[in-house]
Amino acid sequence: MHPNPFDEMAAAQHPLGIAMQTAGITLDLRETLETYGGTAERAAIVGTLRRRWADVEPEARAALLLTFAWASREAEMTFADDQAGLYAAEFHRHASEFQGDSEAFHGPRFPSMPLPGQAGTLASSLGFDREDTDISLKTVLLLMEPVYRKGQQ
Repeated sequence: MHPNPFDEMAAAQHPLGIAMQTAGITLDLRETLETYGGTAERAAIVGTLRRRWADVEPEARAALLLTFAWASREAEMTFADDQAGLYAAEFHRHASEFQGDSEAFHGPRFPSMPLPGQAGTLASSLGFDREDTDISLKTVLLLMEPVYRKGQQ
């Protein structure tokens, strides 16, 4: 199997490579959520998704955490009382309280590092945690749930 040039670009922190990885994993996340009825709790334990998420570059994971934090900002959400739920609640709070627009929240160089603000710092920290990518996976799925539900209406 030949290496994917976009994955190589992402590994080199090239914005186009990160963007392509981000698009690919977003489709995987959505498809898995759909398969499990929009339930992050169930989708987060799927082995193939867990492996795929762990293989994605940390910049792409951080970008998705920040993006879905922003997307969740207007939704009414309840969060599990576990690490992923606490992170999701914190992302949601940062996005909900942010006074600027999406461009200001994401920063002018998005998805390039560094990501701005407290939410950007949290996204970078969690996205770059290679020891337990299951927490960031469940966090992003929790933040995606309201986006998924809205699309089903």
